[in-house]
Amino acid sequence: MFHWEIKDFGKLSSISGKAFEDGDKVLCIVLKDIRNNEMIRCDLLEVEFSEWKQTEDTIILGKWSRVFAEEAKALTQEERKHSAESFFFSLFDSSETNEEQEELGLLKYLFAVSLERKRVLKSQSIKAEAESQIFVHVKTKREFAVPVVIPNLESVSKVEAIIGDLLF
Repeated sequence: MFHWEIKDFGKLSSISGKAFEDGDKVLCIVLKDIRNNEMIRCDLLEVEFSEWKQTEDTIILGKWSRVFAEEAKALTQEERKHSAESFFFSLFDSSETNEEQEELGLLKYLFAVSLERKRVLKSQSIKAEAESQIFVHVKTKREFAVPVVIPNLESVSKVEAIIGDLLF
């Protein structure tokens, strides 16, 4: 069974412990911890990423960046769309193994459908019994083969818990 850690956006770097300040560029990374079979999110300053040493027990599934604001404010639709788009692209940069394909496939599918509703992606027709569906990024025309996944309510709830309100 796969465990998901529910975590609000941090006010401190997961790496250095340094408090974020207004206007800091924060990188949010979704990792799979292989030892504990759980998905976690780390928040760190973007400048810390180059110094960060990933352990052999973790795999980066995806990432996005945001600007830290001391006063918690709701993200604008444009900020959410940009973050979701960045995270979706990063899912395809991951070098997943067979163990991560199920979790990664679910993330890819949920974000593809979400971005299609916002007209960021456009889906191509799908053949019956196809294992993946092609989505095209409207601006760049980049094509993404997204696994066809039939999510259940529990899996969608778990994804929403780990990535906050990016999934819209």
